[in-house]
Amino acid sequence: MSSAYLNRLTIRDVDFINSLPDEPIVVFKNTVGIDKEAIKMIKPTIKIRIIGGLDEKEKPKYDSEQYFERTIYSPIEVYKIIEKMESIESGIEPGWNDLDKAMFIYKQICENIEYDFVDKFINGRDYCRNLLGFLRGQSVCAGFSMMYKEMLERQGIKCIYQNRQHGHAWNLIEINGRMIPVDLTFDVGHKSKDGKCKFAFFGINYDFFDDPNHQATDEEIVKTDLLTDAEFDSSYDKVVRRKKTREEANCYVNSRHEKVFYYIMKERSFKRIILQCNGEMKTVLYDESIDDDTAIHFDYYDLEGSAFIFTTNPENKDIMTKLNNNCEVFKRKDGSSFILRAADVKERNVISHDYITFENQSIITIDKIYSDDNLADTPKGYKDGIANILLSKQRVKSKIDNFRGYVGYLGYERGVFQKYYSYENERAIAGIVR
Repeated sequence: MSSAYLNRLTIRDVDFINSLPDEPIVVFKNTVGIDKEAIKMIKPTIKIRIIGGLDEKEKPKYDSEQYFERTIYSPIEVYKIIEKMESIESGIEPGWNDLDKAMFIYKQICENIEYDFVDKFINGRDYCRNLLGFLRGQSVCAGFSMMYKEMLERQGIKCIYQNRQHGHAWNLIEINGRMIPVDLTFDVGHKSKDGKCKFAFFGINYDFFDDPNHQATDEEIVKTDLLTDAEFDSSYDKVVRRKKTREEANCYVNSRHEKVFYYIMKERSFKRIILQCNGEMKTVLYDESIDDDTAIHFDYYDLEGSAFIFTTNPENKDIMTKLNNNCEVFKRKDGSSFILRAADVKERNVISHDYITFENQSIITIDKIYSDDNLADTPKGYKDGIANILLSKQRVKSKIDNFRGYVGYLGYERGVFQKYYSYENERAIAGIVR
């Protein structure tokens, strides 16, 4: 059976793939460049190979049928795997660094996928040592390491799959130029009684290589390092304790001699600028076709609107438009403003939002709030009610301090805006016992 190697998959590639003779295996290094909507249009009889950590060209030991078969999926399986990963990714907050993202993804997999103690093949197929763990909710060490590597690569974070044949699998992740050893499988097996990840094997274990399972004798281990206490604690505060992000913004003076404060954050494979000039906030999503300096210094304050897309690549326009529809600038009657950036999907029956504000102009803060509705994509007639009633300064502060950010939702009855909330969702978010 022949193979077709592709770096990415878009809608434009579907006809080419479906017309290939003999229904070959279509091979991708990872899922980074795969449009899941295009995957749905691939003929179900075509097989998709996601190489991941099992690249036989890099490590000849993987040049065998058992490793090859692990990397083969149907188009619908790839679609569902990407859908699951995107659901996890929607919880990544703008402004997070690589360590924050690595810890968040580690936590999500650890707490939501269990170890498969039976470790059985289903209909002669291995479901435990590949990305299918996302769909089954169970996996073993090889699967956990493959899933973690895949998700980190989607964030642009280098992650090495460490495997000892007939032994254990774990990962090395690159943080600030150093390779950090982590073992997701061990943390899955050492969760707290309430199922929470302890991060005991996340780059802080001085005895990591004393364990025979981490002495991978059949492949070289690059020089490794551990996280400092300050590095670990900083990310733990943001990811687990969900403390707010508070960062200094940069500044330049525009052609009208006004100070423009700006902050750049990653959003998927794009970048987003948060801008403020004379108290007015705006936001710009741009891609790799635009350099940072051009994106930052364009005078958006000469244009109507508050949320912009900046690209010269037509292939990115649709997905960027969709992302920007979930990001909205709000202005209160007192002159203060804020940005809401909503996640793509619901989580625990609510939608998470990034509540982005400037304090003292030069400091940007990003809090997490939760609502039953997508507040960033509501009718224009509701914007005033959201800004001045549901998310008034006093109310949003109280909700963040006392209810872990659950704000409920907004209704409109008899000509008056009303605030509503769900007891069930409030309990789920805030941990309140009534």
